[in-house]
Amino acid sequence: MKDKILEVKNLTTIFHNVNQDVTAVDSLSFDLAPHEILAMIGESGSGKSVTNLSIMQLIDEPGEIASESQILFKDGDRYIDLNKMTEKEMERIRGDRISMIFQEPSASFNPLFRLGNQVGESLRLHGRSTKEEAYQEALKLLEQVHIPNSTLRAQDYPFQMSGGMLQRMMIAQALSCHPDILIADEPTTALDVTTQAQILGLLKEKQRETGMSVIFITHDLALVEDFCNRIMILYAGSLMEEGKAKDVISHPMHPYTQDLLSSIPKPGMFKGVDKLFAIPGKVPDPGEKITGCPYAKRCSRCTEECQASKPGIAEKDGRKVRCFHAYC
Repeated sequence: MKDKILEVKNLTTIFHNVNQDVTAVDSLSFDLAPHEILAMIGESGSGKSVTNLSIMQLIDEPGEIASESQILFKDGDRYIDLNKMTEKEMERIRGDRISMIFQEPSASFNPLFRLGNQVGESLRLHGRSTKEEAYQEALKLLEQVHIPNSTLRAQDYPFQMSGGMLQRMMIAQALSCHPDILIADEPTTALDVTTQAQILGLLKEKQRETGMSVIFITHDLALVEDFCNRIMILYAGSLMEEGKAKDVISHPMHPYTQDLLSSIPKPGMFKGVDKLFAIPGKVPDPGEKITGCPYAKRCSRCTEECQASKPGIAEKDGRKVRCFHAYC
């Protein structure tokens, strides 16, 4: 584990509803290297956000992380299991060593407080600065994430910001304590294409400057080829494929990865007879009991074997794939 800052082993997160137990993440294992950008990709309902909320220990009742799951985080010269830590112990890690950019910045800031004070809040909570020092540091952070007139904008309330500017504010807040790991949960979903590119460029810039590791959650494969080092494809709470970003994009091995790539619009495709491919069906209901491959009902290469049992993960040349009939 010497070259890993995070290692997740057999992560299983279950929600105990009144009528049934729902497994949102099913025995998921992966790791994260220092200075690495890891993309976690899949449709809505694939378990991406729940996976990372589990890492942050932000799963509330009726949710539960299985006791045998391990979330090993490098703390100095030792590894600590975040799943065994108390809430008080996690407060030392959360927001300081591991930060998260949540999906909706407009819902993540308190509408009653000025943004400058909220950006510097983590510095105060972790005892790094006084209130005035935290505010001055917040002004510096706003300049670093390219917010114009940062001294004036720090006095704004959340409703006075555009979506792109508010996302920059959240990035500044997440970076305030110089975390070892930044989790970015679909930070570009509600933004236009130009602003998306700006936010990705900003995240890449700050990652290079600070050397932090990044887990980038998205449902859009088109965003990540030049942004991330490695890609994980999730479906129904399970890992489908994993490998270097360029390898996964140029040579997808799992049918689900191939279908995701086929559904990306290409320049000029609508001028001819080509139609945009759409994956048939939908992601399984979280409460649905699946005996075979999670993707079997939507897969064009599904066989009886796929429906009867869940394939294991095959590893070869740094690639991982969960499929009986992987296209190699």
